[in-house]
Amino acid sequence: MSWYLKPAGEHFSAFAAEWDRLNAELYGGHPLFDSRFVGPLLEYFGKGDEQLCIHRTADAPDGALILKPSGWGRWTLFQPGQAQLGTLVLKDARLLETLFAALPGFVWSIELLALDPDYAPAWGEMQLPRIVAVHTLTMAADTTGRFDAYWQARPNQLRKNLRRYRRRSDEQYAGRQFAVITDSGQIAAAVARYGEIESTGWKGKTGTAVSPANTQGRFYEQVLRDFSATDQASVLELYLGGKLAASRLIVRNDRMAIILKTTYDEALADIAPGRQHLYETLQATATEPLARTVEFYTNVTRDQTDWATSLRYICHHQLFRNKLVAGVYQLINALRPGRRPVIPEDKIKFPATEISSCASIDALPPATASLFGSAATASFDASADWFANLQQTVFPDDDGVRFQVGMFWGMPRAILPLRRVDKGRLREIQSLGHFYTSLYTPVLGAQATEIDLAAVLEQAGQDHGNAHAMRFAPLDRESPKYEILLTALRSAGWVPFRFYCFGNWFLRVDGGWQDYLARRDGELRGLLKRKGKKFLAAGGRMEIVTDSMTAESAIRDYCSVYAKSWKKPEPYPHFIPGLIRGLAAKGWLRLGIARIAGQPVAAQIWIVAHGKASIFKLAYDEAFAHLAPGTLLTAHLMQHAIDVDRVREVDYLIGDDPYKADWMSHRRERWGIVAYNPRTVIGATLLLRETLGHYWSRMLKRVPVRPAK
Repeated sequence: MSWYLKPAGEHFSAFAAEWDRLNAELYGGHPLFDSRFVGPLLEYFGKGDEQLCIHRTADAPDGALILKPSGWGRWTLFQPGQAQLGTLVLKDARLLETLFAALPGFVWSIELLALDPDYAPAWGEMQLPRIVAVHTLTMAADTTGRFDAYWQARPNQLRKNLRRYRRRSDEQYAGRQFAVITDSGQIAAAVARYGEIESTGWKGKTGTAVSPANTQGRFYEQVLRDFSATDQASVLELYLGGKLAASRLIVRNDRMAIILKTTYDEALADIAPGRQHLYETLQATATEPLARTVEFYTNVTRDQTDWATSLRYICHHQLFRNKLVAGVYQLINALRPGRRPVIPEDKIKFPATEISSCASIDALPPATASLFGSAATASFDASADWFANLQQTVFPDDDGVRFQVGMFWGMPRAILPLRRVDKGRLREIQSLGHFYTSLYTPVLGAQATEIDLAAVLEQAGQDHGNAHAMRFAPLDRESPKYEILLTALRSAGWVPFRFYCFGNWFLRVDGGWQDYLARRDGELRGLLKRKGKKFLAAGGRMEIVTDSMTAESAIRDYCSVYAKSWKKPEPYPHFIPGLIRGLAAKGWLRLGIARIAGQPVAAQIWIVAHGKASIFKLAYDEAFAHLAPGTLLTAHLMQHAIDVDRVREVDYLIGDDPYKADWMSHRRERWGIVAYNPRTVIGATLLLRETLGHYWSRMLKRVPVRPAK
């Protein structure tokens, strides 16, 4: 597994077939990654210093990108103005971890420009520090099915305006013609006509118009001619009264049509020829046998979104050699005046992202319910009911509780349940949780990205008076959300650090109860057998409460056992009863009670949801310890979870207690993230202290311990 670097201008054509194979395998043959597009980009706009970086595994390329130097120690993805996306076809983002060493000289930063999240590698498992910033907001129009259905779903005002424009143009200009040029022999003339219109407008005045006599014109002519050889290119022209009014250059594959360039006669602005032409374009695309989605790859305006069926951000990704380099870069950036936000308001024409803050979960928009529902499939303590009970019973008078919501185009994308905490002069934002919380996770929608979360974090910090620190724990470091949170913090201008929380024992269920029992240690099996006989002889019996009808009496029994146990009194006595009621209402409750002669002597709260049983709370009456009612109750609930509930996993949640290894099969760790705001004096001071402490600890670990004489 290694990287090979070659001058791109000289060697891309020889590698074109492999490049196209990767594009087909990874991105379905996306036209903007096609060698017929990338090759001419290098030919017409390359400067000669571009490097074709090819990664091979077992002699087969599994990734490639084109980079160019952009300053000392910095390399940037090749992306001239004519390329809406950066030139990268990569199977696994982790391959980039070895690219720094493969590039010549000392490299501290690689900038991957203009990446489409729908056509980019997954970042979840890559360990390199990364910062993401919005480049543009693009849109797509999916006309799959009947075009009439798509059009009727557009805003009334858009449809009304278009009828008016068409009626006005028909009155002023006799004859309307929509021409589709696909023949390679006619492409050059069609591109020339396109250039003639563009040259009469503002682009002509600035010298940026397409023309057969300039590089741009020759580039687009070659691209369209090469794509037309496989019926994947067209020039769409709208004529009014025999005069060319608007034109679009398009390339396509079997799933999408991409608008490369658009122009219209600005003298006809009063009849909106561009809008009329777009209507004809979408209608024509809807009738084609293959491509039904039109990709605009532009920085959309509010008016353009009326045509869209989806929006997404095109982003720049900056990778750093290591965490120290990333931290130094962020600290230097913090000293510069006028730091740009993660979503640059002066560049994005349509504010698709909106951030709001709610003081309680009941105040959240109804649409957020589905996000909490999805999050709860991974962990019960990410459910809306969990946070509602936590706030009502643990933080009822805490005005620092906030549910920070990120909305994208009117739909929720990211929710962060938070607490604003003041510790003297320190302003800190913490994840909303307590010692009851076994796992915290950002509540993210299926399409959420680092940008959505970064925007939420950025606003949360500002809302708390430019906060100095953020702390999130405990987190699942194996979850993609862990890396998303790290990247989002960096992208929002914070410098994050990881820290260990606790070990977590769990069981991967394989087979039934008898299979499970056979795999346990002989000592545990013997204990269950001996104590089980004594328990029954003493008049013992087990029960499992699952429903709301018996929940109240079960709460009294649980509290009775807890009061006689070795455990300290609950500091928030209403939390557990509230939790039990909520679990019973959802059908998630498995409250086991061991009784002797009718008296409750052990109680355990298990939570069964989405194929997982979580052992939440245990207690037993110490007066009956000789009968091991707690151990027997654990076995009873375990058997129920495996054979009745048929769970895939049993989770012992918090802690590395030795006894947990007797019951479980695997161990994992929960970690946290603390981040500091380098744009504040207190945040920068804490950052410096954390950095020095981190590297001092690493140095101490490297120093060999000498034996005492």
